[in-house]
Amino acid sequence: MMTAFSHRAVIKMVLDFSQGKLIVTEFEVQVRLNVASIVLQASAEDIGLRRQPPMLIADGGGVRWSLVLDSNTQLRAIQDVLGMDAE
Repeated sequence: MMTAFSHRAVIKMVLDFSQGKLIVTEFEVQVRLNVASIVLQASAEDIGLRRQPPMLIADGGGVRWSLVLDSNTQLRAIQDVLGMDAE
């Protein structure tokens, strides 16, 4: 099942990681987990990034989840697309 993005945004990055795929636009992040075809979604304004350990954190408007990334390289790639710094 494909989950549609809420904006007519161009996908800026598709990143494979150990738990599935990250799909990032300038407006939104989707995490498609390999387990049970779970899809986590959050708007870019609800996303935070953490350096140690490298994490993607969604917190806002009824959305609350976090995901440990495989590497700092993945974190930097997400930072570049979203235009934000990690804490």
